[in-house]
Amino acid sequence: MMKQGEESLYVAITFSIAQLLQLTYLAFGSKTMYVWNNDGAATDLSNILSYFVISAHLKHQKFELYLAFFYTFFGLVVLSVALFIIFAFAFKVAVLPLMILKSLLKLFLTIGFLPIMLLFFGLLSCKVNTDGIEVWSYNEDVECWGNDHYIHAIFAIIAILLFQILTSTTCLIYFESKFVYGNAYAQRSGRPYSYYHINVFIIIMSYQLLETPRFSSLLLTIFTISNFFLFYQIHTEKPFYNKVIQKLWSIITALNMWTSIMLIFAYLLEGQFFRDVIWGWVGGIPLIVLIIINEQLFEVDLLSSNINRAISGQQIIILCEYLLSLLDKNDQHSSLMLDGFIEVHKQTCYRNDCILKSKKSLNEKNKHASLHDLERYSVFIELISQIFYDGIKQFPQDVFLRLNYSYFLIDRLKLKQQALSELQQAESSGPSFDHEFIIYRYKRIMEDDLQEQQQENLNQVDLVTEIAFQTQSKQLIQQIEKTSLIYIDFWAQLQEEVPDIGRINNLGFKILDSVNLVQEQWNRLKRLNQKASKLNRLMGKYYSQIMNDEEMGQKLIQQSRMNQNDKFKAIDLEEIQNECLPTITILTDVDKIGTISNLNKAACSLLGYAKTDLVNRKLNLIQPDLFSKYHDHFLENFLEKFQDNNPNQQVKEKSIYVKNKQGYIIPCQLNIRMIQTINSGVFMCGTIKQDIYHKPLSIFLCQTNGIIENINSTCIRMFGLELKSITIKPVNILDIFPDIFDRKEELLQKAGGIVTYIIGTRSSKTNTSHNSLQDLEIEHSQILDHQNKQQIQFQCYLQEIKFQCIEDEIIQNKLQGYIIKLDKVKSAEKIQLYTQNKSIQNQFQFKFNYLTLTYVLDFGNGLDSQDPTVKVDQSIIWEDQTKISQQVIIDPQIQGSDCQTNYAEGIKIVRLIGDRIVEIEESKSDEYEDDNMQSLFQQNDNNEDDQKNEKDTINLYRSKNQLEQLLSQSKIPRTAINFRIFINIMTLVLVLITFLEYFINSDFNQNLLDSLPLVSWNNQRSSTLMGIQSVVQDLKSVHYDQLPLLKDPELGYTILEKQFRGWLDKELAQLIQLQKDLTLVSAEINEDYKWVQDYYEMENVEMVSLEGGKQSYTFNEALQSAIAKALQINSSSLDEINDKNGDVYYIEYNVFNSLTQSLTIPAEYFKYNIISRGEILKTSVTAFLTAASIILFLQICLIILFIIKIQVVNQAALQLFLDLNEKKIKSIYVKCENFITSLQVGDDDDDFFSDNDEKEEENENKEKEKEEGDHLLNGRKKRKKFRNSNQNYKHLIFALLLVIEVMAAYFIYLFVSVQSETSDIIDLIPVFNQTSFAECYYRYSDNALRKSLEVEKYTFVGNSSVEVLNFLIAELYNLDAAIHQIHSQNQDILNSDYLDVFNNIFILTPCDYIVQIDTEITYDICLTFNDGVLQQGLSIGMAKFFESFRQVLNSYNAFNESQDYELVYKVSENKRTNYMINLINTNQAYNMRLMQERYIKAAYQYISQALISSVKNNAQDHKNLKVALFISFNIFVFFIYFFIWIPLVFRILSDMLKNRLMLTIIPLQVIHKTASIRLYIRKIINH
Repeated sequence: MMKQGEESLYVAITFSIAQLLQLTYLAFGSKTMYVWNNDGAATDLSNILSYFVISAHLKHQKFELYLAFFYTFFGLVVLSVALFIIFAFAFKVAVLPLMILKSLLKLFLTIGFLPIMLLFFGLLSCKVNTDGIEVWSYNEDVECWGNDHYIHAIFAIIAILLFQILTSTTCLIYFESKFVYGNAYAQRSGRPYSYYHINVFIIIMSYQLLETPRFSSLLLTIFTISNFFLFYQIHTEKPFYNKVIQKLWSIITALNMWTSIMLIFAYLLEGQFFRDVIWGWVGGIPLIVLIIINEQLFEVDLLSSNINRAISGQQIIILCEYLLSLLDKNDQHSSLMLDGFIEVHKQTCYRNDCILKSKKSLNEKNKHASLHDLERYSVFIELISQIFYDGIKQFPQDVFLRLNYSYFLIDRLKLKQQALSELQQAESSGPSFDHEFIIYRYKRIMEDDLQEQQQENLNQVDLVTEIAFQTQSKQLIQQIEKTSLIYIDFWAQLQEEVPDIGRINNLGFKILDSVNLVQEQWNRLKRLNQKASKLNRLMGKYYSQIMNDEEMGQKLIQQSRMNQNDKFKAIDLEEIQNECLPTITILTDVDKIGTISNLNKAACSLLGYAKTDLVNRKLNLIQPDLFSKYHDHFLENFLEKFQDNNPNQQVKEKSIYVKNKQGYIIPCQLNIRMIQTINSGVFMCGTIKQDIYHKPLSIFLCQTNGIIENINSTCIRMFGLELKSITIKPVNILDIFPDIFDRKEELLQKAGGIVTYIIGTRSSKTNTSHNSLQDLEIEHSQILDHQNKQQIQFQCYLQEIKFQCIEDEIIQNKLQGYIIKLDKVKSAEKIQLYTQNKSIQNQFQFKFNYLTLTYVLDFGNGLDSQDPTVKVDQSIIWEDQTKISQQVIIDPQIQGSDCQTNYAEGIKIVRLIGDRIVEIEESKSDEYEDDNMQSLFQQNDNNEDDQKNEKDTINLYRSKNQLEQLLSQSKIPRTAINFRIFINIMTLVLVLITFLEYFINSDFNQNLLDSLPLVSWNNQRSSTLMGIQSVVQDLKSVHYDQLPLLKDPELGYTILEKQFRGWLDKELAQLIQLQKDLTLVSAEINEDYKWVQDYYEMENVEMVSLEGGKQSYTFNEALQSAIAKALQINSSSLDEINDKNGDVYYIEYNVFNSLTQSLTIPAEYFKYNIISRGEILKTSVTAFLTAASIILFLQICLIILFIIKIQVVNQAALQLFLDLNEKKIKSIYVKCENFITSLQVGDDDDDFFSDNDEKEEENENKEKEKEEGDHLLNGRKKRKKFRNSNQNYKHLIFALLLVIEVMAAYFIYLFVSVQSETSDIIDLIPVFNQTSFAECYYRYSDNALRKSLEVEKYTFVGNSSVEVLNFLIAELYNLDAAIHQIHSQNQDILNSDYLDVFNNIFILTPCDYIVQIDTEITYDICLTFNDGVLQQGLSIGMAKFFESFRQVLNSYNAFNESQDYELVYKVSENKRTNYMINLINTNQAYNMRLMQERYIKAAYQYISQALISSVKNNAQDHKNLKVALFISFNIFVFFIYFFIWIPLVFRILSDMLKNRLMLTIIPLQVIHKTASIRLYIRKIINH
């Protein structure tokens, strides 16, 4: 089916050159181009070579375009694999899919392999960009193993493995393994070409996965080693038979190796010792090509060759192939080499029967001249055959040697049977996978060829065939014995009291399989010998007694008997003496053709000769003169055509005329057969059957002029003609029938014509004969009255004699004579007389006289004269028949009279049933008849139709073969078909749900993850806003000269102002970006939380200006206005930044009041956004779980119903066996036992057809009567009870339930996993919120403290500063404790890496992380800050901050206007202001402010980022697991559907058909007699 067609040499060369260019591209690809150090030349070559690959044109293209190409070719690979699977199970293969598969394989194995493999590996090719991120090599915008890349990379790995397995396997089996003219890709072995694909796979894998220039040395090493190995395999093993292709591939692999070597050369020496190595590579190409082309052809040293010293079978193969190549060349050099080998071989050959030693005359002739070409060819062919034979004896386990010997036998010696034997020996020697496939393929080819050859020439005697035939015959007998034993078990099981239909089913399947094996073995034997009489007889017994197929059994027995008489075989000529029919054998030798060699007694009796009179005489002696002169031509023509056309064809019987010893002709039928005797050669044997006529028939053989040549003996009686009279004096047929030739056209017709013979028309010279004829006619016509004695009529049949079989055209077209047959016609008077006598005899008959009680011969009127209205028995003599008949006719009222006597009174209906007389109650019968008569009339038409349909159905299976065909072609129940369709639809829907669930939930999950940073971003936005407020406070303090602690003695506040403005720019930029990102966010709020969205979009933030004006905004609008004011402040000079500045007031007041009060609005908004997205994801996964559960539930229900339906159908078929008659089962069982006994004993009696068939039929009739009696006695027969031990369907349902549970477990896991992940994320919202909000809270507290120190009795959100500061310090303690507490509570949820970061920051030192956020802070500065407070962790730093804050707050609260304080700085005349400014300018207050502005901020930002990263990493881990499960699930579904479910359905349906075919085990006559089986068959056939 998949045989590789002929490959054009030009196409093969084109493909091979393209493959060379594809291999060369890898040396000039983007990853290896730099090695040449010549960008211009390398780029030009790369651009040219890129046209032969696909992936080179997808560089820097869209990822979607690459995926389109990838999945296109991946689909083609999957299609090829699917077609392979389909073809493996399909009984018939359509042409189009087969052509598609062959085209795809051709593409994959040649020019398509490297580009497709490069494309598949391209998805796995990654590199590290400048940012340290691993990106895809073909498009740096795609992150390797990221969200979009991961799943496609998994499919790429699957595609690579699938493609490599497909191509490597196909290389080993899909090739022509022997030399075939016209097939350029014919190979000795598929392994070297498979090595090419493996080599390309390794090179591409290293090229795409190894990053250059980091791993360039490793890449080039792999290139060189793999290319060298490929060159060694191709060049040394020489796999291709075609020399051009072999040379070309040697060049390809050599150039490929040369390229690898020059790559290493350029990598190591380019630029140091050499320049422009690439041009050296170019210059070496033609040199290598010339070296390979001019390489001396492979030769064997024939002078030293000696197979005795061969160390492997490969050496013998090489020697034989080389000798054959020399023979085929037939030039002077080859002749000299062969002659030299002859002389050497004569000295080294150890065989006594060596062909060269046995040809002494040839050896002597060789001393002076070489052998003649033709003679030498035949001698060498036989010599090579001897070499192969000796090699196989020396290396019996060498499979490849046996394969080559088989090719030699097929191609050179044409010994296909011996080649088949060698293939069978090779198969038993443990061949490898590729050799096993080749053996299987050629075995099939040889078997088919041998079958055709056997049909063309049955008479060929082949010793190898005979040996194989005997071996196969033993196997057939063993298989028949095994089948018979299974049959015995089957029928024995049916005889059990409670039969086990499960075991019956298993035995039935074994029977069908075993019967198929017997049939296959029988077909195999028929290919070897179609006229094996003994096996035909055995198979006839087998069919009749075991398979209960009487028709086939009788046919085989009859064929056995015919073969025993007619087949071409070696027998003894004396056996024809035992023939009952006249038999003559003649010689077929050229010089003795037609000579009688033997004849039997029946032939002597027929012809009247003694045996000695005819033996060694020509057959012409017993033939009429018209035929004898051409008989030798007949024989020669027959022998020539009989052998040329078909020597096995049976010759039809021919009508001939033989001449006996008296000279009279005898019409006969001749049957010819050919006989090969043991010693004497070939003979022609003719069996003669004499034609028998039931009335006299005269035959004349006449010349064309009418002269009578021969007559039969009937002419003596009919015409008084004798052979002597026509011999002495020739008689013309016109003398007897003058008008016979005038009516020639009429008489030549098939019906002939009437001719009249007039006595006395002949001359007086024949009076004797005439008188005798006249006397004869008078004798035969005495009983006729009014007869004309001078005329006789004959039915005449005329035939022309022509010899069309003779090749001579003159003889073919010449009329040789006539055959005249005459049949005497009866006269009308004689016919009338016979009719009258018969009618007279019929008028008298014996009648019974009831008065005398005797029989009397009386005149009878006959039935035709009776009055149909008179119902009187005419065989009895009545007193007055007329009176009785008149009474019956005239007085019809007598029958209707009420006083009519009931003559049936007292009569009972009884029946003898067994040994009992049973009374049949008529009343019940009448009552039943009265009740059902109307329904019977109504059903009459339907019953007639049913009977007609049943009759038509039975007519459809009059033989076992017809029944088997009908059952095998029967359709499965429509319900089962619908179940299967729905199951397939459910599977498709399930896969669709799987894909939808994956992609939709992945999208929802990604949206949920994307919403997590929004909480941190919102709090960071608030913190940044307060950071701007802090900077504004600092700038204002600089304006009022309130920071003397930081003032430079020389430069003043210049540096400090620049620093503050830099911080302000940074904070503003960050705030603007955060505001932009948060504003563009499209949140997802459920209906339950719409109030949050409404509140978020309300204008509930009241902003106050310096003038006292108020205006309400939404939170985003209020924040946007604050950003605008901050930008105004940033652009203002330092002098403008004061308390009178409206922008400064706007920022300070509103951040402390309205904006702070509104911070909960966006916090709640983004919180419920996360909750809503989590609930959407939960709802989605719940919906998909529900849908999948419904689909899986429906699927398992449909599968169970499908299996149960099939089980019910199968059980219904099995229960039919329980309706069989027990005695019939027993008789069949006995027949099987008798057969197996005779088979084991070896009884070959062919009179095995039961002589007890009539007794069996009689017993069946008696049994049937008994059953009817039992039915009358006991009512309707009940079906026998049974049990069913076959629980396979339960196991099957259980296995399918496990599969469904696995599928359900996948969806349940997804549900549980998503629910758990979503719940964890929602539970982590407080962690996100508090961790990110802490930064904001610390800033607000510090700003509030600074403002309280600056302004006395400042109100915050309507509260006094003292109350607010006390509240803030308490809340700071609570927030810090809450952060640690919530982290402790969620340790199981939080990532361990994040917890390590959290602990490192709070317990160890946060400096490692702070420097990553704030680049202005160095690690040393961080460690030395505030006397190294952060060296022991942020917890200590926070404690120090709280302590400083409380101390500053206590100092603030301890201020007394009446008390004098010694202060460092005198900034104001106001005592309080001066006190507060000095308090601000303490190191404690400054470090506290710097702590919150730089270190606490950076630490908490890093914690927030780490928290988000940890959650995303966890999510990514879960996603990776889901991707793996998703791919595994789909592979699992694919595997289950295509490799388990489809084969399972095939098996279930085939088992159902097998159950139906089990009915063929029952004898056909039993099927016809069993109503339930007939009804079942009719039902499935009509269905």
